[in-house]
Amino acid sequence: MVTSSSENGESSDESFEEEQENNALQVFPPNMPYKLPYIDVGDSTPRSTFGFEDFICMTIRMRLDCRVVNREGVVRARYNVLNEVVIDRGSSPYLCALECFCDDVHLTTVQADGVIFATPSGSTAYSMAAGGSVVHPAVPCILVTPICPHVLSFRSMVFPDHVVLRCFVPDDARSTASVAFDGKQRCELQRGDSVQIQMSAYPVPTINKGDHSSDWLESLKRSFNFNTRPRQKPLPKQKPLS
Repeated sequence: MVTSSSENGESSDESFEEEQENNALQVFPPNMPYKLPYIDVGDSTPRSTFGFEDFICMTIRMRLDCRVVNREGVVRARYNVLNEVVIDRGSSPYLCALECFCDDVHLTTVQADGVIFATPSGSTAYSMAAGGSVVHPAVPCILVTPICPHVLSFRSMVFPDHVVLRCFVPDDARSTASVAFDGKQRCELQRGDSVQIQMSAYPVPTINKGDHSSDWLESLKRSFNFNTRPRQKPLPKQKPLS
């Protein structure tokens, strides 16, 4: 039975705390908010066939809160994304010119086809294809991966989940830029516009078939043949020297 905490108020919170005490539900990452739907696995309810050793494992998939802001500080659009935010040059023939900040500290000047801001869930998608790291979904972080940068020193970076990243189009940029959220809702960024990216307060809970690592690793092997290669043949036995 799936029960929403918003429907039952305080009673659902008490039930959730009891489930935590009974170790019937494991939630990862443990520092994520718990005000989410949960599985009621009381004694009167038959045990689920999911998980190992009568444990149901839940992974909290973080999302990104993304806001498009104009030069006057007005929020034009706001999205919650599960995989990635991509700022690129769109249909322009020129390289993307972007100024990136981390907690209002200048990070870098981007001259590239674009830049990807990805969650751990999105680390195996566009970000990985662009050379970014593969991140376990239980690691709360934000990946910043350039797309074909015009300098060799700009490589994929991993930031903690509490930072606020901001990327804006400077007035001296040769052209406008374009931004897409999870591959959808594409909109144009004029000179002076910026995109603010931070961890969303509304993550996505997912139930694992096995546990937090086995499901993820199996999906990598199934989808990408991850680190799969023919096994080396053993060396032939050498004849002893007479």
